[in-house]
Amino acid sequence: MAPRAQWNGYLRLSLVSCAVSLYPAISPAERVSFRQVNRETGNRLRQQLVDTVTGKVVESHNRGRGYQVGEEQFLLVPDEELKEAQLQARSRPFTRSMPTTEDEDAAPAPLQPLSKQPKGGRRKTEVDEPEPEAQEAEPEAELTKATPVPRPIVENTHTIELDRFVPREEIDARYLLAPYYLAPRDEISLEAYSVIREAMAHEGLVGMGRVVLSNRERPLIVEPMGLGLRAFTLHYAHEVRSEADYFADIRPLELPEEVVDVTQLILNTKREHFDPTYLEDRYRTVLVEKLREKTSKLPTKAKAAQPSAQNVINLMDALKASLSAAKPPAPSKGRDGSGKRSDRVPSTSAKARRSKRTG
Repeated sequence: MAPRAQWNGYLRLSLVSCAVSLYPAISPAERVSFRQVNRETGNRLRQQLVDTVTGKVVESHNRGRGYQVGEEQFLLVPDEELKEAQLQARSRPFTRSMPTTEDEDAAPAPLQPLSKQPKGGRRKTEVDEPEPEAQEAEPEAELTKATPVPRPIVENTHTIELDRFVPREEIDARYLLAPYYLAPRDEISLEAYSVIREAMAHEGLVGMGRVVLSNRERPLIVEPMGLGLRAFTLHYAHEVRSEADYFADIRPLELPEEVVDVTQLILNTKREHFDPTYLEDRYRTVLVEKLREKTSKLPTKAKAAQPSAQNVINLMDALKASLSAAKPPAPSKGRDGSGKRSDRVPSTSAKARRSKRTG
């Protein structure tokens, strides 16, 4: 049985759309988690948020968000402003302009495409003096760079608009964040879903769009996977670090061919096909075994008594017993069937009283 969908909406390509559901491909249910408890009593602990200055516990309705601008100094940002920023971000065009040297301290520079990054060397902090021809063409180049690239406006949070398609091999693995399965939500959407899948598979392309998860817009790619579609949310460009900052000090070496040949021979002796069983979390496996062993040594709790099958009463017998209990009481022996008093033999004491009065 498929798990519950994390997101329900529509996948749209131009005028073609279909209802889809987004399912996480990673399950956190298999993780072994622990709770903080009191070692003496074994009871679970509860954490409270405390004001660092007053030392008082802060209730949930007084908790807010603050951006730190100094030591113990925070700029309060209301939730309304955050929601307004989310709405503005969905209609904001992409900006590919690179910051100037003066702005590098204010905002981090977005990553350039890997094919355009310089081979070796750190990002230059000093700009070499350009030649006269290049200096004359520089303002025009900067103007072209600063022109924002428009993109379709996200109309709502329940639509994945595939607005561009790129070769899969051009997407660096560093940008992949989390995998998902994208499945059709009903039989009516199956045809449009299949058309989008087959078109991408035939052209060898993956679609790029955006999805809103947990009130946060994320870029994602959609690609064919068998008869279905697989999606990956992507990191933002500012989240991925450039390799130039780490590989700049590595200088090229001329290695002896014999050393390389022997190393290649070792690699080929260890060559295998990819096997997911190699990805076993051995720490989790050992931990589960220990927890099961400790659980088996716990004293068994007395189970609640289950009703015996011998105590089951026939429904018809129970109804008859209830009906007899609800009947009015039977007429007394001193009355006949008509309700009148019947002739009775007077008692001895009654006869004595009558003879005494007549005498």
